Amino acid sequence: MKAIVVGASGYIGQPFYKQSKKILPTFGTSLSGLKDLFRLQLDKPDDFDYKIIRPSDVVFLTAAISAPDICANEHDRAWAVNVIGTSEFVTNVMARGGRIVFFSSDTVYGERSDTFDEIAESNPAGEYAVMKREVEKRFLGNPLFKSIRLSYVFSREDKFTQYLIGCEKRGKEAELFHPFYRAIVHRDDVVDGALALAERWGEFPQQVINFGGPEVVSRIDFAECLKSAAMPDLRFQVTEPEESFFKNRPKIIAMTSPLLPQLLGRPAHSLLDAAKIEFASN
Repeated sequence: MKAIVVGASGYIGQPFYKQSKKILPTFGTSLSGLKDLFRLQLDKPDDFDYKIIRPSDVVFLTAAISAPDICANEHDRAWAVNVIGTSEFVTNVMARGGRIVFFSSDTVYGERSDTFDEIAESNPAGEYAVMKREVEKRFLGNPLFKSIRLSYVFSREDKFTQYLIGCEKRGKEAELFHPFYRAIVHRDDVVDGALALAERWGEFPQQVINFGGPEVVSRIDFAECLKSAAMPDLRFQVTEPEESFFKNRPKIIAMTSPLLPQLLGRPAHSLLDAAKIEFASN
């Protein structure tokens, strides 16, 4: 078995690619195909050399146009990448016997304040969620396809954490939107869990697996946690965003992830523990 990481230069794909190479023969793709990566544009999937795919290989599909506002405002371009091209790519991979781990989103569930797991019905909120759900609908039922539904993925490199770091460095008061709740998951847990899924594919017959942390936290909780763990000078104020902000972003998704600890062989990191890991070198 070998791994192919689609989007190996991205926020999730890059550390995933590096970690996968330590345990499996691994190839990666990027838009440019620079360095040791294969070139792949998901809006032009026919240009890819599928001969590298063999039966039992696992393709981790981390690439997408993921910004909710771009998916809404540039719908046709995003649909061409996230649905049409992605679906054709998945079809071609599976035609060669390759397995797909599709990186989806908790937003396919829609806004939910009650806790729920993988058996909950989908009610996609926003165009990005609609696109992810459309791909799932096309392939769920095929034994070569599994979907990971990600909550907000935390590391010191995620956009919100970078914003807080920048505010603290400049002595600027950060503005936090509230209410905004997610089951924030550590990026290390995403990488480890997805690799475990590839290695233990047959042990997990479920085709949809939630990847979220053990707590549903607000952005206020998020900032307080980072302040406690690594950013003592962080200051912030709470603001209520305009309604347009929530058009493509549910206010709360109280997702639970009972299968993720089984994949990891341990509990998923809490946000505080993850923050301590991420900022340990400070």
